[in-house]
Amino acid sequence: ALAESCATGRPLVVMNAPFDLTLLDRELKRHRASSLAGYLDGVPMRVVDPRVLDKHLDRYRKGRRTLTDLCASYEVVLDGAHDAAADATASLELVRAVCRRFSTRLERLSPSELHALQATWHAAQARGLEAWFAKSGTPERV
Repeated sequence: ALAESCATGRPLVVMNAPFDLTLLDRELKRHRASSLAGYLDGVPMRVVDPRVLDKHLDRYRKGRRTLTDLCASYEVVLDGAHDAAADATASLELVRAVCRRFSTRLERLSPSELHALQATWHAAQARGLEAWFAKSGTPERV
């Protein structure tokens, strides 16, 4: 179903995508002997991650960026946190809320362009976190 959805060009909304998609890839390899890329069979995946978007677009906002915290910040209802359907629905509504708040910066981007930008933003965010860990005396690889 995921490959078919991606084949339509429709973006996939994933909260904390770097973690969840890596986990999905490893579990597919472990249980099905194929990677996520193998299941997609060359079909591009366009991901929209509300956590990456918020962290880049509202970078100076203090506070955590969990689904619960982001929903509160963007006034999105999260009914039953940690329930797959509730989390997925809230993630979609969260992306909509982030896009409304930052519409002037996002409205002209295609899903492919937004996906590519998010990959760049996430990499920069990871480097920044690694630098912070190094300054704190606990070097970590993110």
